[in-house]
Amino acid sequence: MIFSLLIAVAAAVGLFSWDRWLRYDDAAEFQGSWQAHGTTGVVVIDGERISLTGDVAYSYQIDPMAKTVSFSFGSLEGQGRYRFSLDRSQLVITEGAGYSWLSTLIDDIGWMADQLTRFVQGQPQVEALPGDGVTVLDRLSSDATAAQGDGTLAQEEPAADAGGKSDGAAADDVAGANDVAEVGGANDASGADGDLAEGVAEASAAGADDAQGALGAPSASGAPSASDTPGASDETSDAAL
Repeated sequence: MIFSLLIAVAAAVGLFSWDRWLRYDDAAEFQGSWQAHGTTGVVVIDGERISLTGDVAYSYQIDPMAKTVSFSFGSLEGQGRYRFSLDRSQLVITEGAGYSWLSTLIDDIGWMADQLTRFVQGQPQVEALPGDGVTVLDRLSSDATAAQGDGTLAQEEPAADAGGKSDGAAADDVAGANDVAEVGGANDASGADGDLAEGVAEASAAGADDAQGALGAPSASGAPSASDTPGASDETSDAAL
């Protein structure tokens, strides 16, 4: 009986160790296009940087044995731990200075045991949610990545008019809005005191505002008047005649 129990424990330890340290290449799987959970913001990660927009990027390094990550933005620095979901489709980065090889191991043993128990009982897995110091990223498929263009926070191109010709004035307005949003996002992230979760949230919000402006959505203070719209005055005069 004791011998069988020891074999079962050894098998469980071996399987857990293989899955945690040997089965995947964390450095490679970290890279790619991710979507900030619950937003339209796209985060692109390569071998050195976590890019929130074209102007805002955090340098980072991971320790795949300890499952920890350190990142910096200019003179600002942060650190924490990371964890992939069981199907590797989601990446959760939890910021904090107290994580170590042992602490993340203990956390992951409890997390894996809970996931296994829920699977056996047919219960849904607990969904990771972004919050204070917690960044949740959902992996984008190759099709979704291609649809997002260059992979940074999505921005729409100005639509063509009914005659098939793009309105030059509208294009200039959109370009100006994009520049303002990108600069604003950079300033917000630079003031985030190295907080990656806050930087992702702010960049996602800036990207959403940028996309809204590019789509021509009306705003409370910036809606163009009829006189500002090329051709609008002529059309009004014709209608009056």
